[in-house]
Amino acid sequence: MRLGIMTMGCALSCALWLGACSDDDSDGSHENDASENTAGGGAAGRSAAGRGGAGGATASAAKVDRAAFEATGLNKYLGKAKPAETQTEGDEAHYFFDEADGPVCIRGERFAMATRDRGADDLMIYLQGGGSCTTALCRATETANPQIPAYGVLNRDDTDNPVADWNVVFSPYCDGSLHFGDSDIPDQNRKHHGLRNVSAALDVARDKFPNPRRALLTGASAGGYATIWMTSLVRLIYPDAELFVFNDAGIAISNPASPDGFRDVLGEWGAQQFIPEDCDDCRSTPHLTAWMSWNLKHDPTLTQSMFSSYEDSVIAGTFLMLDPQIFKQELLDQTAKVVDSAPDRAKRFLVEGTQHTAGNIHTTAVGELPIAQWLEQMIERDEAWDNQLQ
Repeated sequence: MRLGIMTMGCALSCALWLGACSDDDSDGSHENDASENTAGGGAAGRSAAGRGGAGGATASAAKVDRAAFEATGLNKYLGKAKPAETQTEGDEAHYFFDEADGPVCIRGERFAMATRDRGADDLMIYLQGGGSCTTALCRATETANPQIPAYGVLNRDDTDNPVADWNVVFSPYCDGSLHFGDSDIPDQNRKHHGLRNVSAALDVARDKFPNPRRALLTGASAGGYATIWMTSLVRLIYPDAELFVFNDAGIAISNPASPDGFRDVLGEWGAQQFIPEDCDDCRSTPHLTAWMSWNLKHDPTLTQSMFSSYEDSVIAGTFLMLDPQIFKQELLDQTAKVVDSAPDRAKRFLVEGTQHTAGNIHTTAVGELPIAQWLEQMIERDEAWDNQLQ
């Protein structure tokens, strides 16, 4: 095996394994200092601006290029697996799948996911983070716990959480391949069935919540990366919903010195095949950030948001092994391209420091604007929603 692939695979596994801890620590981030060049500040609380301001339109108001999303092949497992068992706890239901039907964790344990029915018109789809597995280094969550955790945007008891009352689909992470692997490696006892797992979860979502008014696709770290490719599937199953995406620390920046490293890892996972053929920058540059611009191009109703710190110690340090200032410049340049591709529908929230993932949505802030309020501005289409660069 080439040293470059080994190094990249090891770095990716280490980075996303370390990043998994951030998902579970709702108090793990730091309050940030005052910002420069910011907009849309104000105290936390429910937006008074109402809907219909900034951002995109409903899906019915503009034509979504469904054929482009189908051409990725990411929909190949939709409708293929049904839950073998369901357990209900209050308004939360846990669904367990038969391994023989395709959804399965990396070592063959059964895959499970959850829904929370709040009787709402709106739906949040959350893709969990939790490690990575390559030939070079395999350290990833190997089992799926369907219990919905009570942190960040998933905290139903947080009255200042703008999506606390939304219905939830929770897709645990246990495939080691950023939720979209499609390969088996028998001699290493590895089943990268991430795409089948998420597809099964989205089939449950469609059956349980067939017609949401608004849908928020989100995830942190490995789950943040997955929001990029899973935007296609969510749009395909919910063609009429207002679709919002919040990518938390999965911006898909790569190391300029290793332009094919990321794609080589995706090849090991059987996922390189899903990179859109007409996303030139996805195939010709080291980064996959351009995939977000591709999503925005083919869905003129999509609204995209991105979070990162400038010196993310997991992504910049362990994963990319980049000088923090080089990472910062790549982050600024690549996210700016996403914003420029759809200025009214794509915004970024970038903070100083080394934290990985947004963590506490009330203390992670630019100036006096916490990320919780910024997300609320987005989903309420408040005209104050804007880029926040500390």
